[in-house]
Amino acid sequence: MRYLTIQRNKSFIGCLMRLKIYIEDHTSNEIKIHGVPCRKIGTIKNGEQQTFMIGDEKLRIYVIADKFSKNYCSDFYEVPEGTENIFISGSCKYNPLNGNAFRFDGIPTEEMKYHRKKANRRGILVGLIVFIIFFAIGFAAAFLPMMETPEEKVFTKGNMSITLNEGFVDEVYGYSGFEAVYDTNDMAVFVIKEKFDGYAITEDMTVTEYCDAVIKANGQSAKTQQKDGLTYYEYTGDSDQGYKLHCTAFTYKADDGFYLVQFAVRDDQYSKYENEIFTYAKSVSIKQNSYT
Repeated sequence: MRYLTIQRNKSFIGCLMRLKIYIEDHTSNEIKIHGVPCRKIGTIKNGEQQTFMIGDEKLRIYVIADKFSKNYCSDFYEVPEGTENIFISGSCKYNPLNGNAFRFDGIPTEEMKYHRKKANRRGILVGLIVFIIFFAIGFAAAFLPMMETPEEKVFTKGNMSITLNEGFVDEVYGYSGFEAVYDTNDMAVFVIKEKFDGYAITEDMTVTEYCDAVIKANGQSAKTQQKDGLTYYEYTGDSDQGYKLHCTAFTYKADDGFYLVQFAVRDDQYSKYENEIFTYAKSVSIKQNSYT
């Protein structure tokens, strides 16, 4: 037997979520992660270090958010056969494609890269991408012009409200790790709330500083911008089907934390929806002096 130590590095991404640790065990019927039988050995909080006793055989360690999202919001580390104690570390990384999944530090193996790519395909945006491709290309051009313009509709989640239109559907129960998710055939809105935690996000930060911190934490080349009183940044991402998504992320400050509200559309259609996105972003309202 030997000791396995896991260090979860401090990060304001997913800081309130307690992650679950599973070990490969072909005698267990508890859960399968990407087809591998596993059993739970513990949980780990943000900034915490945990040590477990494991066998000398070659096996995998999985870190997941929950059973619902185990096949996309997860990562694994392959422990080699031997008797030496093992130390591994990692943290949650901001990525709407996989629900801000935990990622082990170090250079990933080819199998880990494959796992992560596969997880992204199963992630939170896969349904949106398929939806956009199917309807926008196949049917939207034919049927949308004949439809009446949808009326405005206010969506409220906790202390935050946003005015979209009645064509949006509340999809938060289909996704993990988000305060709210709203989508239509051609646009999706993802809302993340990060509370003041005393070491990464503080009451003294401005929305600009928070926006800068999000960009830096995710290693993005974007820059913080201001327009019409809004603070935001833009980035693009590749879909597995070869389409690019244009994402515009706006930051807002509440009395107990920050909100990051992202609008995702196909990159080649961004100019069509740019004004609409900024109109929606301006409508965001956060009720103050009431903690959630």
